[in-house]
Amino acid sequence: MLVPLRLSVLRAHDDKACGSAANHADIGVAALRRLAWLLLMVLVLCAGALSPRAGQAQNIEVREARVEYHDGGFELNAAFDFELSPALEDALHKGIPLYFAVDFQLSRPRWYWFDEKPVSTSRSVRLTFHPLTRQYRVSTGGLQLPFMRLKGALDFIKQVRGWRVFERGDVKLGVPYQAEVRMRLDLSQLPKPFQINAVNTRDWNLSSDWRRFAYTPVAEAPPAPPPPPVPAAPASPAAPTPAPANGPA
Repeated sequence: MLVPLRLSVLRAHDDKACGSAANHADIGVAALRRLAWLLLMVLVLCAGALSPRAGQAQNIEVREARVEYHDGGFELNAAFDFELSPALEDALHKGIPLYFAVDFQLSRPRWYWFDEKPVSTSRSVRLTFHPLTRQYRVSTGGLQLPFMRLKGALDFIKQVRGWRVFERGDVKLGVPYQAEVRMRLDLSQLPKPFQINAVNTRDWNLSSDWRRFAYTPVAEAPPAPPPPPVPAAPASPAAPTPAPANGPA
């Protein structure tokens, strides 16, 4: 009786060991599959990060930026240069409005504390396309302008003229500041599905670097140089005095 009982115990032990080994093997295979999947995802993300088309903003060039005093305030005049990507043009022609933001900041470094930043403002320009009239429209503030061609609309957007960025009382006159200006495509104004896609797509990222330049606010325009002196005309020689005529003796 002891021998069969012992054999049955051994068989049960062997079956249990085999089942445990099989379970461990299944767990190991599942773990390897998960690890392979994670490695694949990491490789995809790395490839996307290293790709030149992933998330890198297309360049907007700042060609000109200057601040001028006018009628009690200070105005920004700037010029930019850029082109729309095919993806942006396609979205525009399908009815998606594009918003271009121009950001301006004025700051002054302080050795004892954080930099002083008395001015930080933005200006938004809206570009739309209307299929019925085949017109492009540019809207900024209360101004709306129609254009028959995309180039004309973009040329208008690229120019910033007479934008009042701060008043005389916002700054200390005669003190040097650092001015900063940039232009960007405002992704926050896009519809939500496009915002998600635009974050990681180069074609939807359009921005310039900050253009920085020194500026010292003055309350008056610099005086014009005096006109050059007009040379005096040379004096004409005096006419000879005629001799008196002799009368009859």
